[in-house]
Amino acid sequence: MAIESIGTSRSYLTKQLVSLKGNLTEKTSQLASGKVSQTYGGLGDNRLLDLELNQKVNRISSYQETITQVNLHIKSLNVTLERLEDLRLDTKSALDLNDYELQNDGQTRTQATAEVLLHEAISLLNTEVAGYYLYGGTDAYENPVADVDSIMEGSGDRAGLKQVMNEYIAANLGSDKLGRLEVPALVAPTASTITITEDGAHDFGLKLSSVTSDLANASITQPTGAIPDSLSIEFTGQPDAGQKISIEFTLPPGHTKPVSFELAADTTGEGVDTFVIGADTDETAANLRAKILEKIEEQANTSLKAAASEWAGDQFFDTFGGATPMRVDGPPFESATALISGASTTVEWYVGENTSTTDARRDKNARVDDNLNVSYGARANEKGLSDVMKSLATFVAADFSTDVAFTGSETPEEKKEMLAAQERIDKLHYGEFVQRFRSVVQPDVADQSGIVDISTEISIAFRTVQDTDSRHTQMKSTYSATIDEIEGVDKELLAVEILQLQTNLEASYRASSIVFNLNLADYI
Repeated sequence: MAIESIGTSRSYLTKQLVSLKGNLTEKTSQLASGKVSQTYGGLGDNRLLDLELNQKVNRISSYQETITQVNLHIKSLNVTLERLEDLRLDTKSALDLNDYELQNDGQTRTQATAEVLLHEAISLLNTEVAGYYLYGGTDAYENPVADVDSIMEGSGDRAGLKQVMNEYIAANLGSDKLGRLEVPALVAPTASTITITEDGAHDFGLKLSSVTSDLANASITQPTGAIPDSLSIEFTGQPDAGQKISIEFTLPPGHTKPVSFELAADTTGEGVDTFVIGADTDETAANLRAKILEKIEEQANTSLKAAASEWAGDQFFDTFGGATPMRVDGPPFESATALISGASTTVEWYVGENTSTTDARRDKNARVDDNLNVSYGARANEKGLSDVMKSLATFVAADFSTDVAFTGSETPEEKKEMLAAQERIDKLHYGEFVQRFRSVVQPDVADQSGIVDISTEISIAFRTVQDTDSRHTQMKSTYSATIDEIEGVDKELLAVEILQLQTNLEASYRASSIVFNLNLADYI
C-alpha cells in the first residue's frame, strides 16, 4: 500500500504540473492576443451574441465601403453640376441681344464664346470616376455625349445639327421665303383685292390668325381656322391717310405664339411701315400688297427662322426617355408637309442609358443599409442639362450672315442700301434667335433651373448617405465595444494571474523535484 501511495502522489503532482503549465500557456496566449479565446466555443454562453454582433459589424463595414464609393460619385456630381449651372448663366450672358458683331469667319463674337462653353459642357457631361460615367445613367463603358464635330456636322451617314436646322428652316420658309404663304398677283377684275393663303395642310410656316383694320372703304375677310386658311382685303374705295391695318400670324410648332405687323396708309410712303395711297383702288391695293410681301418676308426671315431653329434644336436634343428625333420629310424640304423619324439617320448626341423613365436618379442605386437604397443616377439629356447643350449648340450652328444676291445692274448706292437692308434683317433674326434661347436657359423662376433641380435631388441623396454613414459609425462602435467586452481580457488582471501561476508553477516544480527524488530507503 505504501508503494501505491507514493506512485499516486507522483501521478497527482504530474497532473498538477501539467494543469498549471496549461493554464500558464492559455493565460500567456490571452495576454498576447488580447482575446479570451481563439474560437467562439471558448466564449461560453456569450458565443451566440458575439457571433451575431460580428456579423453586424462585417455587414456595416460592407455598407461603409459602398458609401465610400457613393460619396466619391456624388461629390463629383455636385462639383460638375455647380460648374454646369455656372455655364448656364454664362450661356445666358453669351446670348447678348445687343452684341451682333460679325467676325471674319462669319460668326458673331458671342457665337465664338458659346463654342468654347459648348466644348466645356460636353467635357463635364463626359466626366468619368473610377469607370463610371456620371451622366450616362447606368452606362459605364463610353462617353455618353458625342464630340462637338459629330454633333454639328454629323458622322458617317447620320446628319448633324446643322443639316437638321437647315431642313427645318427650308421647310418653314418655303421656296419663295414667304413662310409658306402665297400672295397672288393682282389681276383684273379683282385687281383691288389682296388675298393671302396658306400653301397646304401642314404645321410648317406662318399661319394666318386675324386682321385688324380701321381702313375706310376696305372689306376684310377674316381667317376662319380652315386648313389651309386664307384672308382677303378688298378696297371698295380709297382709305384715308393715317388709317391702319394689322395682320397677325402664329409661329410653329403648335402655332400658339403670335407675331404681327402694322401698316398705315400714307400719301408719300416715306414714313416707317406705311403704304402709299395710289391714284385709284387698284394702285392702292398694289402698293399695300408690295408692303405686305415685304413684311411677310421680313417676318419669315427673322421670327419664323428663329422659331424653325428652335424647333430643330428641340427635335435634335430632346431625346430623354427614348424620345425619337424627328426630321423633315424631304427632299424637297421647301414644300414638305410632314415629319419622319430620324432615329436611324440623325447623330445621337447622347448615347448613354436612355430607356423610358421619368426619374433618371433610379439609373444608379446603392444599398447603404439593410432597408435603404440611395438613387443618384443622372443623364446628360435630362431637362436642364439638355437645355444648356441645345442653347449653346444651336446658337453656334446658326447662320446670322446672309449673302445679298446682286443682279449686276445695281448702282453703288443701291448696293449699299441693299446691304444695309439685309444687315437689318440679319440683326433682327439674331435678336429673335437670342431672345428665344435666352428663355430656354432662363427658367420661369429666376432663382432655380433644371440643373439646380437635379443638384438638389443629388444633394438629398448625399445627405441621406452622410446620415446613414454616421449612424453606421455609431452602431459599429457600440457593437465593437460589446464584442471587446465579450472577447477581450483585462490585461492587468491577466498579468497578475500569470505572475501567480508562474510562482505556483515554480513552487510545484521544487516540491515535485523533492518527491520524485525520494527512494524506498528514504521512505523507510
